[in-house]
Amino acid sequence: MRVCLVSPYDLTQDGGVQAQVLGLAGWLRSQGDEVRLIAPLLPEGESGASVGRVTLIRANRSVAPISLSGRVAGRVAEALAWGEVTHIHEPLMPRVGPSALRSRGPKVVTFHADPPGWVRGLYRGLGPWMRSLKAPDVMVTAVSRQAAGALASGWGPERIVPNGIEVSFGAKPVERRRGRVAFLGRDEPRKGLSLLLEAWPEIRRRHSHAELVVMGAIRPDPPQGVVFLGRVTEEVKERTLKSAEVYVAPNLGGESFGIVLVEAMTAGCAVVASDLLSFQDVAGSAASLFATGDVAALAERVSEVLGDPSLAERMSAAGQERAGRFSWRRVGPAYRECYAQVLERS
Repeated sequence: MRVCLVSPYDLTQDGGVQAQVLGLAGWLRSQGDEVRLIAPLLPEGESGASVGRVTLIRANRSVAPISLSGRVAGRVAEALAWGEVTHIHEPLMPRVGPSALRSRGPKVVTFHADPPGWVRGLYRGLGPWMRSLKAPDVMVTAVSRQAAGALASGWGPERIVPNGIEVSFGAKPVERRRGRVAFLGRDEPRKGLSLLLEAWPEIRRRHSHAELVVMGAIRPDPPQGVVFLGRVTEEVKERTLKSAEVYVAPNLGGESFGIVLVEAMTAGCAVVASDLLSFQDVAGSAASLFATGDVAALAERVSEVLGDPSLAERMSAAGQERAGRFSWRRVGPAYRECYAQVLERS
């Protein structure tokens, strides 16, 4: 099968959608499919088309590396002519997504984001675009109930297909360190790092040996017991997660899935997370959840796990089992089934 995977985001930059597109491409190729990527920019050595200069746009309390170039439409149409089926991630994100949506032929589209209210309103106003999602040669999917909820009534997805991850996470053993707590994320308000740092003194008061390792952010003058690693490699991320007893996801909103929870569970961390709908769906009963934005509840949940090694071990085992649901061995075939269905009905 010849599959075109379309990303509106620069694939040379880190991001949840980018990781899914690249991971899916790798799995499809491992099954013998031919894959070409279409995005504003491609990683070196990837086959496909870079279709436009990147512009950084602030959206959903984050920064989106998209292309607003007037040349996108023509380049996208030319690149898509090669494929048998097109898989468009975030089909309404300018300008790559809508350009791909206008193309002929069978298409699977996937909504990833939990956008803010103004974007949801914009979706409702995009009548012609939304009607095109109901064409026979288009199948709509979403990665979670949260992402599906962004669509206007009547335009919901045919299938929920979760994000995928390589759950093996390497076989190199790493010693787990009692009292080590990990966080991974950019230093943006919605990621909740400030909330975790506010709760940290109380956690340290109860567990003086506790250590917090922050990946993805740098702040001057770290509090006692806190280490900032900044942006990290995959190897450092894996090693840090495997060495941590607890992983904390204090996110405040805007999360449509929570792939980092899957990574933490895969690594064997006991997960403590805010009770966002997307986190509930990903972690289920394997995580200890607290009311979003509640500093005292966050400190209580983390302290509870740090104070009970047997609880941490039970949560670790439950999390690793739960993470298996998001293996590419399960997610990849689900998407490939979508391709087959849309090809058949086209």
